[in-house]
Amino acid sequence: MILLAKKDSICPPSLTRPISLLDSFQKIGEKLFLTRFCDLLARRGLLSDSQSGFREHFRLQTRLLLFLEDIYSLMSNSAPVCTVFVDFRAAFDQLWYLGCIGKLRNLGIPSSYLNWIEAWLINRRCYIEINGCKSRWFSIEKGGPQGSVLTPTLFITYNCDMNISLSGCISHFFADDLAGILAGQLGIKYSSQCLDLEKRIKTFLDCLEYYSCLTDQPINLNKTEAMFTARAIGLPSFDIHFSHGKKESINWVSEYKYLGYIISSKLGWSKFLKHMMTKIRQRISLIKSFKIFGCSSTLLRKTLFMSFVLPLFTWIYPIFPLLSRKQQQDLSHFYYTSLRRALCCLQWNENFFAFALDEKSLEDRC
Repeated sequence: MILLAKKDSICPPSLTRPISLLDSFQKIGEKLFLTRFCDLLARRGLLSDSQSGFREHFRLQTRLLLFLEDIYSLMSNSAPVCTVFVDFRAAFDQLWYLGCIGKLRNLGIPSSYLNWIEAWLINRRCYIEINGCKSRWFSIEKGGPQGSVLTPTLFITYNCDMNISLSGCISHFFADDLAGILAGQLGIKYSSQCLDLEKRIKTFLDCLEYYSCLTDQPINLNKTEAMFTARAIGLPSFDIHFSHGKKESINWVSEYKYLGYIISSKLGWSKFLKHMMTKIRQRISLIKSFKIFGCSSTLLRKTLFMSFVLPLFTWIYPIFPLLSRKQQQDLSHFYYTSLRRALCCLQWNENFFAFALDEKSLEDRC
């Protein structure tokens, strides 16, 4: 295993991600087994539709839009909404072997599949290498290897019943990311709705903590946060926390980065657009710097734009219908301007820029 830093290049081992260097033949075997295993899961309908991570035909952007649709729907009824963003600590590394095999057996997975998975998990050994220094060999008692194609699918199958255990809320899963949406009772005054919402959040956290103990899947209390969304101004006056542990209150946040999108409590997109435009301008500047040093061509700049800038615009397009009319127009103009800046063209040439989208075609596609 090689430890890769998650954020800072210099950090303690706890802030690194262990990536297993697997044998090539083993990777082929895992891929062949994964194809058959996913086909079995699809035919039997074992995975919930609320889980979108590491599944074919379930896209990240679709999960985001479904998540936003639920919040918009609850807010349209003037209900206070709380979204709890749950973070599981070292999720893939905490996979419980015996519990996983037992749950798969209860789900009706054939014994031939169970024997293969058990042989793949049990008696695994590894060593860690840092800067050329190798540790001693040691046994791994839990967790699937990071870097394996089978580990994520096995994880979401192991936790496929989590949404049933968390009844009373709208659950959205993407791999090990959980967003639970709860709302107060409709048809009563706002203060009573907030009291009802507080009770529902408490029940949700108790069920989540109970499920975490049963599956030996610890929750990262420090990174679990909650966001309050309502037409009324201000944050709720009550605190929420888990029953066990240090009983530290879960932080109320005004915004949260969910699946790569900055979600605010008022569901505005100004900060996210500003953040993305800043990243686009930085990449445009890098592309233009090639021309300054005389090692660029129009074809090269076009290729760089399509490879490093256009994906950022594509990342914004799923929420394009949710933007205001002015934001849509500004984004369309910004795309056109960025294209011209990247290609360093002072005059418009329709033949050369046939691949570019004008404002009307951009809106039509969105």
